[in-house]
Amino acid sequence: MLLSTPDHALLLRELLPAIQKNCWISDATHSGFYSLCGLFLRLRDQFLWEKDLPPWTETDKKGLMDWIEARESLWLSHMDLPFENLSLLGRGFGFLNNQRINDLILPRGLYYGAGLGRGLKPTFFLGEVIEQRKFGGYTVITLDREYASDLLVTPAVRRGKWIILRLSPLRFLLWGKIQEIEHLEREATRAALAYYGWHPDQPPEAQLERLVREEIEAVLFHEIGEGRDRTLPFRFWTNLLRLFPHSRLEIYLRSLKDLLGDTHPSGPLRHIVQNRKAGSWAFYVSNLKGMARLIVPEIIEAFYSFQKKPDWGRIEETRRKTRRRLIAQGHRIRALAADLLPSHPEGFQQAFEEEFMKPLKI
Repeated sequence: MLLSTPDHALLLRELLPAIQKNCWISDATHSGFYSLCGLFLRLRDQFLWEKDLPPWTETDKKGLMDWIEARESLWLSHMDLPFENLSLLGRGFGFLNNQRINDLILPRGLYYGAGLGRGLKPTFFLGEVIEQRKFGGYTVITLDREYASDLLVTPAVRRGKWIILRLSPLRFLLWGKIQEIEHLEREATRAALAYYGWHPDQPPEAQLERLVREEIEAVLFHEIGEGRDRTLPFRFWTNLLRLFPHSRLEIYLRSLKDLLGDTHPSGPLRHIVQNRKAGSWAFYVSNLKGMARLIVPEIIEAFYSFQKKPDWGRIEETRRKTRRRLIAQGHRIRALAADLLPSHPEGFQQAFEEEFMKPLKI
């Protein structure tokens, strides 16, 4: 149940300035994390989001470039500043203290997210809750409108037994996929849109909302699958990420953990097969990019086969075989770590490159 408007506005007035400042500090300090193209696309999306415009809005190029220039100046003034703690109802809270803050604001229809994302980039958001439910042993919270967010946006976040679904980032992600041009991604996206009956000559709003409502299920099952998978224990995995940040090893580990969640019996691929969700299957393949695509070539092959002759049994068999192979990789990584860490991290990295990167020819 939401607070009345004055109380809701009071909470936002207390929380937003510090959260927004922390978003700027994070983006300023970690803007080099992105490629130039990736940074521009994220800035364009944030430009539209801050102006409360839908993702398909045709941007005014001069207005966008002026906004980016102003944002870069803002970043310069926030570069390497310490993150600011939050103040709420006369009490102080550490900026990473999600639980205590949400104990106060969640019953009032708000959720605060803070943590470390890819490349150990601090990430923050504040959104409005539209639904809270129990599912699969998790408390699932769905956010729609968001009041603050840094550039590192994801459609879902898992914190222990809580899963936070974020509809606003998913809208921008799906619209971006509709615009993509890379061959495999475009082919898979075109197939997904055909399964959903997308009509490019019709207004996108209602059509995109249908995609969001359908695809948020796959996002949820990914988080459940990843949460239930035990191949790479969380502490072990995060320790490796901290030892090798901003490296190819980190990218591989993150991709592997995602894929282990996707192929888990509780993950999205099993859900897709059981419910014959052809659109979600094609979108799943279109989301396999970079390292992840190289790690699971059998899934790409299954997609092409499915396009010629739909066979859900083959997709399920591919999921099972892929999962067995990925689990074996996880066990091998743990064995290498036991032998070489922490006494010889360079040796671990060299062995990892030889066993996992070299076969991918990258």
